[in-house]
Order: sequence, then C-alpha cells, then structure tokens
Amino acid sequence: MKVVVTLTKQFFKGHPRAGQPTDFADLVRSGKKIHTCRDNADYWSGKIEALRDAGGTLCIREWSGKPYRSPQDTIIEIPAESVHVSKLKLTRITQPGPSVGTFYHNYAAKVNGKSVRIEEIAEHDGFTSSRDFVAFLDPLFTKYQSTDIHLAIIHFNEFNY
Repeated sequence: MKVVVTLTKQFFKGHPRAGQPTDFADLVRSGKKIHTCRDNADYWSGKIEALRDAGGTLCIREWSGKPYRSPQDTIIEIPAESVHVSKLKLTRITQPGPSVGTFYHNYAAKVNGKSVRIEEIAEHDGFTSSRDFVAFLDPLFTKYQSTDIHLAIIHFNEFNY
C-alpha cells in the first residue's frame, strides 16, 4: 500500500509570498521539514493508520507546476513504521486594532490536546516564519467559518510534540 502526500512548490495566490518557492522538497530531503499539516484530520488519521497496518510507504511528492494541473514528482518515500499522525487544533483569536474598524489575529495551537508554540510547529513544517505558516492555513478559517480548525499533522519520522 502506498499513500501519497503532495506538497506545493510555490506559495499560492493570496499568500503574502505568492509565487515564491516554498523549498519544501529540499527541506524534506534535508530533514528540516519533518511533517505536514492537512485539512480533514479524521480522513488522514484513518489513511495513515491503514498504511501502518499494511506496512506500506508514504510517498511525498510535489507538483511539477500548477497544483492539480501538472504531474507529480516524487521527493521521498518513507516506510509506514516511521509515519504517524497527531491532531492539531488551531485557534484564531481576533482582537481590535489600534484604530476604529481595524483588527488583527493571534493564533494558538494544541497538538493532541497539549499547547504548543506556533513557531515550533511552523519550523517543523518547513516555514521560515510563523507568519508564513498561519497565512498558509488562514483560508481554512474562512472555509469553515470558525475560529477553530482541526488538522492532521502527518509526521515523516518518530518526532512527536
């Protein structure tokens, strides 16, 4: 059994760094990107559990060009016994800004119920800043019209928070 996780080569439209390279492939190969966060936590938890039960491999790929419109290139394959999933709850806290009608967001994270610094999660996910990390995930708050989003963290090794 093989499970595929696809990473993006460039930051998507709407991200402050849109069009710039993510360098995720190099970060995975170097061991600096040790996990990825995914929407649909229950789906990914079940998928990785089935992978571990079958003793397959996690195939990490990236889009060669536009996501969903280009072929995928394999970055690395990881044996199932090295892969596991944690549950991430990301909370967006909106606070009033310095002038009327302005606001800003703060974020809080819990991994498997334990508070974890956003900066730590961002670093392990291959982002150079927590700002890039939350900007990458921020559209999900709008999608779900919620202040909380629930994600799966797919770990590429035995690291755990």
